[in-house]
Amino acid sequence: MLQVDYRIYPTETLTIKAFAIIAMLVHHLFWLHSEYGQILCYLANAGKVCITIFVFLSGYGMAMIFPSRNGGWKNGGKTILFFLGKRYSKFFLNYWVVFFASVFVGSCCFGRTLEIAYGVNANLVSAFIKDLWGQLGFYSYNITWWFNELILSLWLLFPLFYWLMKNKITSVSILLFLLINPGGMLSALEFFANGLSIFMFPFCVGIFFAQRYKCVNRILNTISSRWIPYASFLLAAIIFFVRGAELVSWLPKYLLDMFVTLLMAISVVSFVRTTGCKLQFFQFIGKHSMNMYLTHTFIFGYFFHDFIYGLKYPILMFLALFGISLLISVVIEFAKNKLSFYRLQSKIVALISRQIPSSHN
Repeated sequence: MLQVDYRIYPTETLTIKAFAIIAMLVHHLFWLHSEYGQILCYLANAGKVCITIFVFLSGYGMAMIFPSRNGGWKNGGKTILFFLGKRYSKFFLNYWVVFFASVFVGSCCFGRTLEIAYGVNANLVSAFIKDLWGQLGFYSYNITWWFNELILSLWLLFPLFYWLMKNKITSVSILLFLLINPGGMLSALEFFANGLSIFMFPFCVGIFFAQRYKCVNRILNTISSRWIPYASFLLAAIIFFVRGAELVSWLPKYLLDMFVTLLMAISVVSFVRTTGCKLQFFQFIGKHSMNMYLTHTFIFGYFFHDFIYGLKYPILMFLALFGISLLISVVIEFAKNKLSFYRLQSKIVALISRQIPSSHN
């Protein structure tokens, strides 16, 4: 039997991110709008799986490149510090471009001043600084940026989770604990970031599977690769709809989201490996997923709400939001290239990366 490598490489990661950002747009557009039909309401409800997808991919990707060998843990805190420094620097440099542009355009052109965004009684300087560092949660200049606080907190916990997931017994015990959350013990962590008590689970699952990719390959290669892409996609679609329609309320939604995420990842990777089709269009969307995440709420929520919902037909509303978000991202990337943004980013990342031993995972 032909052996297939089911590891999620960067190109497949981009493709999966494309599906996640599409789910996010559908979720935000139609989640609270039952007037567009019950089926679409179900799909919008299930679209919240996008968070689990992004969190899982983040944990998986970090675990795959973390230099755990050749000095990774031997150098201890220094290696971890530089590893996280590289991650944070890339995030903030890209986030700040959108942040400053959004605040400038929003304040000058659309009347969304800091007073309106943060509240007239808020300490604007304090709120602005916290928002600049992704720590304002649902009170951010853009409410969707609450996710920044969550993902930044998960990255900070990555070294601990990576170590806990290394051991088979410990990893299974921790995953069960995070899944069950007995007595709501993890709820106290919501103080640090909204959703932290829930999304530590998919983050750790990502780390768990990255560390055991050889085992995953052995198991999946016992099944005919001809059927895996389609069977996993069909099963993911069924669970996705079941989750959206809430047909099995006795199962936690975040567990169903985890099943959808894993099956979607398997479907994409196996399809690419077995057919040779690169799904380049979805890769293109995936490359712009961060900018689309950061900007789409301005379009349908703050600046062009009446225009988007005035289109009346859901497919036109989605295509308009999708197209405008993607176009804005393309413009942002064009400007960044013209201003040599990535040259500066490369210098900063190289300065940090120079301190990190290479990974042999």
